[in-house]
Amino acid sequence: MNSFDDIVSLMTPELAVFFSRIDTVISNGINEIRIRRNGPVAIVIKNNTFFVTENGDICDCVSGNSFFVNDVQFEKLFYTLCEYSIHTNMENLKNGYITLPHGARVGVASTAVTDASGIVSVKNVTSLNIRIPNQCRNCSKSVMDCLYINTFPSVIVAGLPNSGKTTLIRDMARQLSSGFNNIYRKVAIVDERNEIAAKHNDNILLDVGSNSDVLTFFPKHKAIEIAIRALSPEVIVCDEIATSEEINAIRFGFSTGVRFIVSVHIGCREDLINRDVIRSLLLTQEFDFIVLLNEYTYKPEIIEASEIINEIIRRDRSVVDRHGFGQLFFQQN
Repeated sequence: MNSFDDIVSLMTPELAVFFSRIDTVISNGINEIRIRRNGPVAIVIKNNTFFVTENGDICDCVSGNSFFVNDVQFEKLFYTLCEYSIHTNMENLKNGYITLPHGARVGVASTAVTDASGIVSVKNVTSLNIRIPNQCRNCSKSVMDCLYINTFPSVIVAGLPNSGKTTLIRDMARQLSSGFNNIYRKVAIVDERNEIAAKHNDNILLDVGSNSDVLTFFPKHKAIEIAIRALSPEVIVCDEIATSEEINAIRFGFSTGVRFIVSVHIGCREDLINRDVIRSLLLTQEFDFIVLLNEYTYKPEIIEASEIINEIIRRDRSVVDRHGFGQLFFQQN
């Protein structure tokens, strides 16, 4: 599967021809395609932005040869990527994205239409950010060899956006369900945005292993409950944990003996201590390790969860000692 070619195949014929001009060596490294109404086409490679010329070359600044997408081209592309049904995609559009058949997420910048109940629709779409999924087999080898030879831990994968979290947890799921260490684990993948497995109709397009079950487009907290009650997993894999509902579902899962591999966004290393979602996950006292990803290096740093917990406790105690109040880290809801 060539992710770039697959995405280009979903575009309008005019833009597909344009993107086909980009050299294969370059296109294989593209992480994002950024298309703005009446703006120059940009690509992102390892967090560096380049602009594409009309003949498919790239440069690090906008020039007279840069390829601009006009109103008509943009509208046609947007409708094409929505498979000609804005209504079908509206719930996702209200959350700022659509998901393509090959598992790529398209970030959508638009204007919210609201009433007393909240966001009811969107209009005036001006930008599309196509994030290209990458199947990177064995990118989790160092993590698996370190953590899963003699134990079966629960793990938090933390990193900046585009640092490879989804790619890593996909490969961890693949290995666990495909006989890593001669054990075929039962894996349930909670794929709310269809980025892990890239399910298209009844076909799973990315390799998630031979013993994995995939729940697609369910809200994460609901999918975790379904997996526990119906699929008897040994480990549940889910991306981008962010809400209290999701954390409560994970807490319930731990009470049934299930392990978890989850990812979270962080802005910097200090967020491992300060972000509420990570504190709440650690408060379950069920996670054993944090895998910290450095941007685009695929060189994960493995941290014992107890190390972060102890630092949180130390800081919270320090606040209480100084002021007589602070975060009650020991008190669970």
